[in-house]
Amino acid sequence: MCQSLNILNRSKNGVLTFCNHTKLFQLLFNNLCFELYEWELEALKEYIEQLDLPYWESHLKNWSHHRKIPISVGKKHFIILVNREEVQELLGLLSVEDPDIALLHYQDIDYQFIEN
Repeated sequence: MCQSLNILNRSKNGVLTFCNHTKLFQLLFNNLCFELYEWELEALKEYIEQLDLPYWESHLKNWSHHRKIPISVGKKHFIILVNREEVQELLGLLSVEDPDIALLHYQDIDYQFIEN
């Protein structure tokens, strides 16, 4: 277990952490745990972003399980099944970049200050 874990992101069902010692990311989601290097994490994120959700939902619409979207992990015989909400949650967990928020400068604020 890494002694210097930094929590990068959290969601209802998961957490993404980074260990400064081993330089590994740890993705915990439901009952799954993945330890990934940065390039593996980026590859997983790109793979999930490219999933054709409508295709899988329509292709498996008569399947009795509510999880209809397959995510192939590693070998061909290991597949994780998720639903649309879990895909969105995973993408949210894997988005560790800071959002670009435009900050206002004092010149941008049109306000007349009146002291009472």
